Amino acid sequence: MELRQLKYFISVANHGSFTAAAEELHVSQPALGTQVKKLEEELDVNLFDRNFHGVELTQAGSRFLSHAKDILEKINFASRDISEFQGKVEGVVNIGVTPSSGRVLLPSILDECSTHYPDINLSCRQGYSDEMIRWVKNGNVNLAFSHEDGGEGNLTAIPMLAQELCVIGPPELVGKNGEPVDFAELGNFPLIQERKTHATRDLLERTAERFKIKLDIMLDADPIYMRKQMMESYKRCTISVYGLFHDEVLNGKFSARPIDTPEMIRVLYIIKKGGEGIRPAERVILDMIEKQIKAKIEDGMYHWHEPDWQPKRSNKLRIIK
Repeated sequence: MELRQLKYFISVANHGSFTAAAEELHVSQPALGTQVKKLEEELDVNLFDRNFHGVELTQAGSRFLSHAKDILEKINFASRDISEFQGKVEGVVNIGVTPSSGRVLLPSILDECSTHYPDINLSCRQGYSDEMIRWVKNGNVNLAFSHEDGGEGNLTAIPMLAQELCVIGPPELVGKNGEPVDFAELGNFPLIQERKTHATRDLLERTAERFKIKLDIMLDADPIYMRKQMMESYKRCTISVYGLFHDEVLNGKFSARPIDTPEMIRVLYIIKKGGEGIRPAERVILDMIEKQIKAKIEDGMYHWHEPDWQPKRSNKLRIIK
């Protein structure tokens, strides 16, 4: 029995799919299937029921899953313990980043890590907040940026910064850069937005319903580079955090106006599993993140500021009345 077989088995069990597990693990699906089959042969039991819709754990598979997770956890703990005993700061830290946090913070974090902590292998994945929460829960990442706090469950959410939402787009549509705009006026802007499951989109639609404002959303566009292209081609606007459009605002392509009455704030959290200690390598990366965020807040470049409240577990985004 090999450790990679256990990792492969756990990933397939988490996703209910060999295809999704192979994509996550960056291996071919045939190679993944071969290793899982070898594991089943060694155990002399079927771990999965294969069907047209995917795979499901058998009773034996469900029983073995808890053992597999315990084995990997104990091996990882032993490795960390020896490293700490030797005074080393090393190991793999898997971090999940959102498009905005990845664009603004990740380059400097990677540079500092490679310069000062060459024995830390920093692995990064990009996705949206709902994906981050799932990845942390499943153990795919150790730390993750998220605009949602994870709700109820075994997660720890550390509020790192607050960001104002702005209406952003061509100056001839948006108006004077930096001038506040009432939420009631947003129905006058032709919009291109992120998918409906995105936290910002959810906040917009809930607030629009509350104020009885009809938003003119032409279409959904993800990822962010596609939205930018469509905004320029179709002369449309978007509602987003300033940081994602910093360069375009600086060069005059777009204007950005913060939303006022009500002021709309999006919180960025660092999510990790609750009830677990933090490894030295993870602490180093977390310290780097805090350092970079403080620097950005101080220079005021991205309209960031310190969260001025302790968010409730149910408050993913906040409207300030």
